[in-house]
Amino acid sequence: MVSCLGTNHVTCPPKILLLDLKRNGTVVWRYEFPAEIVPSGVNYLNKIVVDDAFGGFAYITDNSGADPGIVVFSRRLNRAWKVRENNSMRAAQNAVRFAVNGTELNFSIHIDAIALGPYYNPHAQSDLDPQVDPLIGNQNYERNVYYSPLSSYHLYSLPASLLRDPEFVLKASPRDILESVTDYGRKSSQTDGMIMDNQGELYYGLLGEHSIARWDSYTPFTAKNQIVVARDRTHIQWVDGMGFDHEGYIYAITNRLHNFVAGKLRSDEVNFRILRAKTNALSYVETPDNVFNNDVRYKYDGEVDNSLVHYGAGVSSTTPVSSRLETAGVLGFGRSGAANGVGSLLTMVVCAVVAKMLAV
Repeated sequence: MVSCLGTNHVTCPPKILLLDLKRNGTVVWRYEFPAEIVPSGVNYLNKIVVDDAFGGFAYITDNSGADPGIVVFSRRLNRAWKVRENNSMRAAQNAVRFAVNGTELNFSIHIDAIALGPYYNPHAQSDLDPQVDPLIGNQNYERNVYYSPLSSYHLYSLPASLLRDPEFVLKASPRDILESVTDYGRKSSQTDGMIMDNQGELYYGLLGEHSIARWDSYTPFTAKNQIVVARDRTHIQWVDGMGFDHEGYIYAITNRLHNFVAGKLRSDEVNFRILRAKTNALSYVETPDNVFNNDVRYKYDGEVDNSLVHYGAGVSSTTPVSSRLETAGVLGFGRSGAANGVGSLLTMVVCAVVAKMLAV
């Protein structure tokens, strides 16, 4: 936070806040990041995903020019650390120049978009393998944290188990971390907003193509499997943030950031929009039960009762489980057709906010 009095000094150190929306946004947790993890005044904490395995974690992209990386916060440990990897988390020189609706940009922006994938068994050739132990009582299941620099054409991931391990991060060499990175291949354009649903479908913006695409993370990241579900030169200009509600709708925020950066933002035009479409899927944070938190060693014993501290059967939590496990008879919930209706992204409710009303 910068002072509003014209002095350019930082008045608020970087921190993470946990708000209880059922209690009018009451702050129930506050943690200030140490300077060696998130330096005050030079950081750019951007996107965040939450993972409630083992007491609760947050993965946050810091695309500062000096020290980009993924900041990991453990609620159980009340501690943070940072994962850095120069090859996949820094801007790619072949992607710093691009155009959005005729506005030429020269951006060297590091790791930005982030998404949390579904569970899978890294030790099995197939989720349907009858020899694989059920998920219940088994800690062998893994999930990926997907990410991409804004100035990049590639999608990457790291295993969440490595990000959650502060000892690995402390002791690992740059080569150790590099060897843990998966490079899925090339997108057709740069990406800012990105989100995973609870069925393993990744939605992401394509800035240079005024589009939103979808990829089934259980399939190879090929051009054929990257499906453009919406494209519009007027309404889809710079997809910045994305989210889901509890009724199967996906939301995308567009803000014409390219025009703002280039000094071309016009107050007589609609610059900010919230787009909505029906997918029949939910957010990655939805699941009927979090079996990974049934171990009492990882339960949070604080006084505050909120969605991040619910454990046990029948209680919703934020650990998504693949519908492939349901197919294998492990869990009893199914997929309801996430692809239906997404192509009509621009026939849905569009909440247009006039730039004049939101003067920058």
